[in-house]
Amino acid sequence: MSANRKSVLVTDGIWRKSIAVVRALARSGVKVAIGERTWMAPGLLSRYVSKRYIYPSLENYPDKFLSWLEDVSKLNKFDVLITPEEETSLLVAQHINRLSSYVRIPLARFEALTLARNKFNLLTHAQKMGVPCPRTLLVKKDEDIFGRAKGLSFPLVFKPIISSGGHGIRYVFTKDLLLENYREMSKKYDSFLLQEYIPGNDYFGVSVIFNDHYKMRCAFVHKKVRQYPASGGASTCAISVKFPKLLELVEPLLTSLSWYGSANVEFKVDERDKTPKLMEVNPHLWGSLQLAISSGINIPCLLYQLAMKGDIQPQFEYKTGVKFRWFVYGDFMHFLTNAIDHKKFDLDVLKLYEKDSCHATWLLSDPLPFLGLPLSLLDYVISDEMKKFRT
Repeated sequence: MSANRKSVLVTDGIWRKSIAVVRALARSGVKVAIGERTWMAPGLLSRYVSKRYIYPSLENYPDKFLSWLEDVSKLNKFDVLITPEEETSLLVAQHINRLSSYVRIPLARFEALTLARNKFNLLTHAQKMGVPCPRTLLVKKDEDIFGRAKGLSFPLVFKPIISSGGHGIRYVFTKDLLLENYREMSKKYDSFLLQEYIPGNDYFGVSVIFNDHYKMRCAFVHKKVRQYPASGGASTCAISVKFPKLLELVEPLLTSLSWYGSANVEFKVDERDKTPKLMEVNPHLWGSLQLAISSGINIPCLLYQLAMKGDIQPQFEYKTGVKFRWFVYGDFMHFLTNAIDHKKFDLDVLKLYEKDSCHATWLLSDPLPFLGLPLSLLDYVISDEMKKFRT
């Protein structure tokens, strides 16, 4: 890369959030390179990409991936490395001393990332700080689940300790179903969570950036309108809102973790007492990232500035009422499963264009990533590395 031209390397080109990163940076004058372990990645098709790479699988060949990352950063002299996906961020954070000689990396410490992604450790820590959380127990297979569940009211929720996007969650509505669901979870996990169910339909995400002094420098809040799975998962439709109380909860929590860089913190409002309850912290970029960008909080560019300077100017003002759509495949699957399972037909899903709206992948000036989505679907179906997202 040219010594006098801003440059960023982005990994994880198969994900929609990576497409948002590429577009936001390039349209702000940054030269962007992107990589992925497969050519079946929509992000590689963007007209805003200056260089494209196929790199070794970090899941199957982590050492080779790190060597590739080190070599390509050294050769191209990128200013900044952005790792949108969680597994990539964890590996990079674990070896940040090896890589930081060649590229700046706006990423929290490995210890902070691992604590945040572990739902039990995170909620235990948050409760000690006074953050409202669902009552949560750590259970293991081959124990008396009826004894552990004593004192909890149904419905209950089984969750993996580490997961995202609603994967692996099982809802238990009656005591009769407790043992069956416990056994199913025990087939996949040695230990997992048994959690109080929080009633209500109001889900919120708080997206933040913290500087190198662990101070919150920008924040953005969205409300989920629809999600997939509908019972709790990734946003398929969301809207930008203000919710100051959530910022009051998030700032001390992440400061206590010595957080640096970006994070997305999820809450659900308990309809019984109207209290927002902490559900999880996503220590990575999030699927509805384009909503923050379109509302005026340009997370990718702010991460670039943070990496270059160690700090950014505070930015907490943004446009509310902007709507985000992930039609392919999120909203489509939301509509389909609701129609099949519940005989509900949410016709709002079919409104493909609305005023003050943005889309996860579709952009008229950059259509190829959207048109290339079948490639990522094919990879999702055939790749062993995507198996964890299929179960």
